[in-house]
Order: sequence, then structure tokens, then C-alpha cells
Amino acid sequence: MTDTMGRMHGDAQFAGSSSVPAHVEMMGFLGMGNNPMVGATVQVAVAIEMAK
Repeated sequence: MTDTMGRMHGDAQFAGSSSVPAHVEMMGFLGMGNNPMVGATVQVAVAIEMAK
């Protein structure tokens, strides 16, 4: 569980790059169930990137 959260946090930091890996968006949805703050962070980062 800790390993998964660590990877999610890392992905969230890099979500602003030119291409967002599909798993980042998936982790955002999955993360909402386990840790709302982490999940929301990933979703927001992906949403911002997709809006560009």
C-alpha cells in the first residue's frame, strides 16, 4: 500500500509533462477511494493537462 501511494505521489508531480501516462489518470480514480487527497491531486493534475 505504501509503495502504491509513493508511486502515485511521484506521478502527480510529473503529470504536468507533455504526455500524461494513462495509469496516472487511473491512479487518480483508484486513489480517491484510498486517499482522497492523493487521488484528487492526481485527478486535478490530469484535468489541467488535458485542458491545455
